[in-house]
Amino acid sequence: MFLSAKMSKLVITTTKDNYDAVLSALHDIGVMQIEQIKPEAGLKQAESLYYHNITELAQRFRSLSGMLKRQPNPKKYSFNTIEGLIDASKRISIDDRVIWLNRQIGKTETVKANLEERLSTINLLKGFPRDISILNSSNIISFIIPESKRKGKEETEFNEELAKLKSDSVVTVVEGRTIISVERSKEARIGEIGSKMKLQLIPVPREYGGAEDAAKRIRERIELVEQKLIESNQELERISEENYPIVSAIREQLELEAAKQDITTKLGQTQSTISIEGWVPTKGIEKLKRTLSKITSEKVSLTELDTKEIAPTKMENPRWSRLYEFFIRFYSLPKSNEIDPTMIFAILFPIFFGFMVGDFGYGAVMLIFSIWLSNRIQHPPKISRIPKKISSFVHTIISDNGLFFISRAIMPGAVIAMALGVVFNNYFGFVLPYYTAIFNVQTGLSKLLLVSGWTGVGVVSLGLILGFINNMRVRNRKHAYAKLGWLITAWGIVLTGLLVLHRQSIGLSNPISIVYIISIFAGIAIFLAGEGVQSLMELPSIVSHILSYTRLVGILLASLILAEVIDMVFTSSIHSSIPIAILGIAILVMGQIFNLVIAVFEPGIQGARLIYVEMFSKFFSGNGQEFKPFKSERRHTISRFSIEK
Repeated sequence: MFLSAKMSKLVITTTKDNYDAVLSALHDIGVMQIEQIKPEAGLKQAESLYYHNITELAQRFRSLSGMLKRQPNPKKYSFNTIEGLIDASKRISIDDRVIWLNRQIGKTETVKANLEERLSTINLLKGFPRDISILNSSNIISFIIPESKRKGKEETEFNEELAKLKSDSVVTVVEGRTIISVERSKEARIGEIGSKMKLQLIPVPREYGGAEDAAKRIRERIELVEQKLIESNQELERISEENYPIVSAIREQLELEAAKQDITTKLGQTQSTISIEGWVPTKGIEKLKRTLSKITSEKVSLTELDTKEIAPTKMENPRWSRLYEFFIRFYSLPKSNEIDPTMIFAILFPIFFGFMVGDFGYGAVMLIFSIWLSNRIQHPPKISRIPKKISSFVHTIISDNGLFFISRAIMPGAVIAMALGVVFNNYFGFVLPYYTAIFNVQTGLSKLLLVSGWTGVGVVSLGLILGFINNMRVRNRKHAYAKLGWLITAWGIVLTGLLVLHRQSIGLSNPISIVYIISIFAGIAIFLAGEGVQSLMELPSIVSHILSYTRLVGILLASLILAEVIDMVFTSSIHSSIPIAILGIAILVMGQIFNLVIAVFEPGIQGARLIYVEMFSKFFSGNGQEFKPFKSERRHTISRFSIEK
């Protein structure tokens, strides 16, 4: 439960004629991380056994499936041999037609966009009294300045510039829009004025007749282009319906075969055999052996290697705690030979978080918001009402995947916060008058500090015990005993400190104090023997790490006092004038939102910190290598092999 999956290093040896079936089975089953075979094995690097250029075919079908219109693909295909896959790919002969249709659609869409832009410009000429062909010829070019709300100085400057232009241009105003016509040789002058005045200058296209007649002709051309576009899309849709399922399946299988070719460089071979070396979960070796033996008619051998290498890590936690693997990976992936702290984090973090919030109202809002956010991420709406600036800012900090895990991780802590809110009688800082709190935070502050202190002692002690176990598992006895030395020292300091707090004498008159002091020095001697003199510099940290847990009470108290101050301002304002009462309501709403935001971030950050720094530093080294089995996701094809069949 607290350990990663036990891994074994295997060498699988089979005949060359069974190589493809074995590699395909390993890929479909997905239980082996294939490693580069060691030179000392006396094998030469394996060569590809395929005689077809799989990579080129994969590229062809990747491009083809990208050009087809995506279709629902309930049917899955099976390709049992590489030859059958190649034959299926040769029967697909739609490439040229699909390429041509995509080009036609692209060109037609461009023509349509240009015509729509031209129509938009011609519509600005509505009301122009003459043939619009005079506005654009071999000698004349015209620009439209759309209607603008210029006022004051800006309007004056605009009119002055127009007056300067009238000597060598024609300026016409039609329904609030200004049309400037000049000789083509003076086009640059218009551009300068437009840049200076920051004007939008729209060139008038070449058309003839009245503006309405020209617009009608353009609309007719747009209709013809749209019909052509519909026909091309319909034909592409028909081709896609007939071919997309098989094309996407062939593409997927080709990419899987290409992945198998790439792995060949890691394998070793003799004249008649192929050897595959890699890591496999120990509990699955027997099933894997039976599967491969059946596939190859017993022409395969599996040999476990005796190695001192650290295996890759495959985390195995109960379903309820897997959510918190995200936070462990964020910190560092555990090595396969050390304790996986996921379950410890899954238990402690919600408790710490809920305790520091300690308010029913805040906990309820967090729970509702977390449920909404996780559901929204899993089922995003087609149109989001969240402003893009806020959404993009959030995504620069954290991905949707991270938001999902954080929202789910907060839920248990929010429930604990609600339960403690009932115990403390805290509802957004308000106190319900019809019952007395089971435990009052202010009057019971000393008890809460004592609880937080003993929590620190317990968590730090657990970290040191786990550190002892970790080091014993890897047979590093010196460091294991050092962890015991730190544990003895910590308890000696804590118990001596309690004597001082209770004003009991320290010395010969109190024999128990002598025992505590001796344990401190005995512990120091033990960890010095295991870790050296430099470890003495860490002695103050063992005390600070224990005392650090008093921040549990500090954050709870800060949130509670801030909520009470906000509520007090509100309750005082409602007995005053209406403007003051409105101000009080605004302070209540904004203040509670502010305190709620703090109640999310501060307990979240500090709760994780108390585990990461004060506990993990006692036993967790991390920097593990993740187990990455040879496997690919299948969506359009059927696996040939499984561990069951």
